[in-house]
Amino acid sequence: MRDDFKTAIRSLRKSPTFTAVALIVLALGIGAGTAIFSVVDAVVLRGLPFDEHDRLVAVQERGSHGGELFGGTTTPQTYLDWRAEQRSFEGLAAVSSTSFGLRNAEGHPETVRATRVTAEFFKVLRVPPMLGRPFTTAEESYGRHRVAILSYGLWQRQFGADPGVIGKTIGLDDEPWEIVGVMPRGFAYPVASALPTDLYVPPAFRDEDRVRGNSHNYDRTVIGRLKPGVSIVQASDQMNRVAAGLGAQYPDWAKGMRVRVVTLHEHLVGEVRSWMVMLLGAVALVLLIACANVANLMLARATVRGPEIAIRAALGASRPAIVRGLLVESIVLSLAGAVIGVLLAWVGVHAIVAWLPEGLPRVASVAIDVRVLAAAVGAALATGVGFGLVPALQSSRPNLSTSLKDGGRSSTAGAGSHRLRGALVISEVALAVVLLVGAGLFTSSFARLMEIDPGFDYKQVLAVNVGPRWQPGKLAEAFRQTGPYTMQMLEAVSRVPGVQASAAVSGALPLSGSWNNSKVTIPGRGVFEGLGEGIEHRSVTPGYLRLLRVPLLRGRHLTDDDRANTQPVIVINQAAARKYWPDQDALGQRLTLNGQERVVVGIVGDIRDFGLEAPVRQEGYIPLAQARILGATLVMRTAGDPLKLLPAVKAAIWSVSRDQRISGAVFTLEGYMDRLIAQRRFNMALLALFGVLGLTISAVGIYGVMAYLVAQRTSEIGVRMALGATPGAVVAMVLRRAGLLVALGLAVGTGASWYFSAAVKSFLFQVEPNDPRVFVGALLVLALAGLAASLVPARRAAAVDPIIALRRE
Repeated sequence: MRDDFKTAIRSLRKSPTFTAVALIVLALGIGAGTAIFSVVDAVVLRGLPFDEHDRLVAVQERGSHGGELFGGTTTPQTYLDWRAEQRSFEGLAAVSSTSFGLRNAEGHPETVRATRVTAEFFKVLRVPPMLGRPFTTAEESYGRHRVAILSYGLWQRQFGADPGVIGKTIGLDDEPWEIVGVMPRGFAYPVASALPTDLYVPPAFRDEDRVRGNSHNYDRTVIGRLKPGVSIVQASDQMNRVAAGLGAQYPDWAKGMRVRVVTLHEHLVGEVRSWMVMLLGAVALVLLIACANVANLMLARATVRGPEIAIRAALGASRPAIVRGLLVESIVLSLAGAVIGVLLAWVGVHAIVAWLPEGLPRVASVAIDVRVLAAAVGAALATGVGFGLVPALQSSRPNLSTSLKDGGRSSTAGAGSHRLRGALVISEVALAVVLLVGAGLFTSSFARLMEIDPGFDYKQVLAVNVGPRWQPGKLAEAFRQTGPYTMQMLEAVSRVPGVQASAAVSGALPLSGSWNNSKVTIPGRGVFEGLGEGIEHRSVTPGYLRLLRVPLLRGRHLTDDDRANTQPVIVINQAAARKYWPDQDALGQRLTLNGQERVVVGIVGDIRDFGLEAPVRQEGYIPLAQARILGATLVMRTAGDPLKLLPAVKAAIWSVSRDQRISGAVFTLEGYMDRLIAQRRFNMALLALFGVLGLTISAVGIYGVMAYLVAQRTSEIGVRMALGATPGAVVAMVLRRAGLLVALGLAVGTGASWYFSAAVKSFLFQVEPNDPRVFVGALLVLALAGLAASLVPARRAAAVDPIIALRRE
């Protein structure tokens, strides 16, 4: 084997062109596969980093129809009832996210991410604090809740890893919280999130959270650990009996409630597994094309090396020894390609992670680690054997009399070799068709999505959430002060150079994914309540709709004259007008919202504030001066890049109050839109990249086969030209051969693409999987690529000098 490796390296060095082309093709295939596998492995394939993670589950509330409600979350009241009555779990914990203001070195409140967890959280995950203790059940109640457990990172940053931190206080929103624990290094929940948690705090349940009332705050994810011997099916049955009992006890609240228990791993990655596996399948096609390409090159090279192999056989080399030597050469080539591919993957992973959709679970653990390297080596060995075995077997039986005749000046491949190389080219083209059709479908899908009019202009809009500013026990005072305080900040930011217009909104920001659905009472038509029936409402300053460039269809905008002591008014969108007054003019009509009757003074266009794919909902806008608010978002249209003005805007806000906390990770409406379309854009970009790779590698394969074909048939071409064949006829002969291979590949690929497109139908948006334009475009691109790849060998054949070609014989 040592001699075989030496011979293989020497042989590859003697053929630099072949080696370079093969290495490039293999590096592209293995590199793309390694990069995608690193993402899929981290996000989907790995188990959770907890003891007996297969017993960790998520408990999801379902509607009466069985569908998931609000991402599988539930309310505090439901969780507390579940916890009291469940019999299937060692522990049942509730988890939700929040944030606090923690003063930085300049004295300004800096937002830190926190996770609210119940006392069972640490028991369920079996990860106790490294220092200190976990929470107690008593500390879950509001008033006793101001205790915190630090993450390892915050402990290091804020306290310099002081082991005596337990018992000290940390100022959160300018209130003292006692530090009772520090989590160990590497612990994170949510697992490997791109936005890690800084600290853990109790849920602060209030009295209203323990009784069934009017509040339906679906913000708790419930996780548990199954008792030994209890299956997921048994746990689901038991929890559904609990739900049925709650439905009977609270018919107005929990009627028809159902429960589903799934593994925690499924809960975290279930929604992304399908498209991750689809991407892994697409990159596997790229690797198959690369294998077919290199196998073709190896076959062609083996034909040229016929005399060399014949000499080995004549000197006594056995067939197994010849096969082994050629296989070792293939494996050396593949491993070298893998080394380059891993380097490309290491660079590519950073780009892929930057493009991954926000909120993707465990994205922080994506890396080229030992598992990924092992997979890359395994893929390289399998690839080396895959593309090297058939050429090795075929080359190991040389015809000695033919190969050694005349010193081996000519060698002609057999019919079997020609057929095999043709089949490999057909396979490459067919696989490339599948990739190009996939790229075309996803590109067309994304283009259709981006053609949808959102109904407002979200570009160059900065949005700064200034958050609530009130202290417990002073709620009434906070309601009185928040409005005037917000207007002071709005006036301050409006003076920032580069801010063209400014407004304030209290409620769900467009595209943010948040919602604020309220019950509406229409005189003569009754009550409209719940998603799809109620109204999404916002409290806004007069310039808000103009700033977003929402068209006014009828009536008027809100004005500064709409004050607290004037007639309560509302501006609604077209969807609300159609829903509540389908046969009447909505302008001037009255509705009751949050117990207050309002007059409709304007009708504006519909906006898709839940994303381009979401349906339009009923929406209403009420004057901020007529609302009771505890927090707001300042919205600014800027002359240039909004993020460049963010420091100046923050400074303006802090000039009003240095204690104001500015929360949020996204500060532009365009950033929110990017987050909503990120998955489709990511899929489109990768499949387009794979399609280009497949097309390029296939074109190289066609070129290589035709170039070797011309080289082998040089004497024949010389005879034809000596007997009167024109250069045009020679070009046509070569192109006919290439055209036949490409046509067969296109035919096979079209059939395969038909099945592939049906399989990815669920990933497409307003595009039929058998869209003829996409298929025709993919076939045309590949046909042109095949023609271009064949032209150079064809022109080379037409330039053969008959005298020189015949003299070689």
